[in-house]
Amino acid sequence: MTSPSRRRVLFVEDQADLRKAYAGFFQGRYEMAFAGSGAEALSRFGVFGPDIVVLDMQLPDTDGIDVLRQLRTNQPELPAIITTAYSSMEPLVEILGMGHSGYLVKPFELNELAERIDAAA
Repeated sequence: MTSPSRRRVLFVEDQADLRKAYAGFFQGRYEMAFAGSGAEALSRFGVFGPDIVVLDMQLPDTDGIDVLRQLRTNQPELPAIITTAYSSMEPLVEILGMGHSGYLVKPFELNELAERIDAAA
């Protein structure tokens, strides 16, 4: 199912196999850019200009909360879907105060992620 106006999605994920899965599953559905670290995400953000960000909480150089804070300074209303393997609710509580468009705990179904991306304002 291809959306009439393809959304620009920045996937911030340090696991190469998951980035590859995103690329294959969402090919033709979204315009995509990928980042494997917080620094790379911030760099790609300015060049790619995403409509939405899918953001992992655990990155090699920082955490997703810091990346989200920095992205929001440039685009306060940017929809963000948070992904994490955290079993603790602490990161969720911190994110809730910042606003986000969904929260998925790994592992999750890619169809579920697509539903969240499509529904994000």
